Amino acid sequence: MRARLGRIAAWAVTGGALGWLFWKTPITEVVAALKHAAPWTIPAILVCIMIIYVADSFAMWKTFGWFLAKLPFRDVLIVRGATYLLAAINYSVGQGAIVYFVHRARGVPVMRGVATVLLIMGTNLLVLLAFVTAGLLLSSTRPPALVPVVGAAWAGLAVYVGIMLARPRFLASRPVFDVLLSAGLVGHLKAMVVRLPHIASLVLFQMVALRSLGVVIPLGIALATLPVVMFIAVLPISVQGLGTTQAAMVLFFSSYVPAGAGDPRAVILGASLGAQAIALAFQVLTGFICLRTRTARGLGEAARQAAAESPAPRAA
Repeated sequence: MRARLGRIAAWAVTGGALGWLFWKTPITEVVAALKHAAPWTIPAILVCIMIIYVADSFAMWKTFGWFLAKLPFRDVLIVRGATYLLAAINYSVGQGAIVYFVHRARGVPVMRGVATVLLIMGTNLLVLLAFVTAGLLLSSTRPPALVPVVGAAWAGLAVYVGIMLARPRFLASRPVFDVLLSAGLVGHLKAMVVRLPHIASLVLFQMVALRSLGVVIPLGIALATLPVVMFIAVLPISVQGLGTTQAAMVLFFSSYVPAGAGDPRAVILGASLGAQAIALAFQVLTGFICLRTRTARGLGEAARQAAAESPAPRAA
């Protein structure tokens, strides 16, 4: 019942956000802005999406190899591709599929798989924080609201490091925290290093989408704000980040639309929605292809059971 209410709420947030955006900016203006997209838009965005896919799979492959079980890179690519489609239906099913596959392939306990997924999600957030911090340091203009938020995030990180070093017994005795605590500082840093190409490719993806409509974002601003957009996109408050992502991008980037390019809101909306549509089409196609392989056969049904028994939180 709670899961159903959560899905209804997510659809309501998505519908409300898109409704508000299109009330402020008529869809006809968004379509008009898209007509001025550069001829290289679709191939360039597809290349970025493929880089994201490979970089994400590589980071997962290395992290699993260090903290869970060694797997062939080809298998991780297939399973990650399959989870694109499963996650589009239900995010917990997508995460459960990853855990179930490692459990089936290597006999690893499900809870240890969940713990490794938690480590991956945590390092995603740490890399996003590092990007935002670098952007604030590089940029001469800083969004005022970001500075205290980033300061609070670093304070929270300090507390987390303290807990990790202290290894309190009441946490260390719980299997779900085993990987997080045993990884230590070195393990977290290793996981962050292999995650860097994935987060960098996500930033590149958004910058290319904006550039296709003539919007050029200074590097410092891009590093400081695009990770925030990514974080908002993966919050479980909307469907696939639709609506909330576009609202954040309109807020951050409307002022960078060049004069004469049309309504700034329409340009940003067109760039964001167009790129997200291309990404979703790629993910659905990749998911269908991967689910038909022997490696991923039966993954969907088994993953639903794994997700129901041990649901994993949402990741970046």
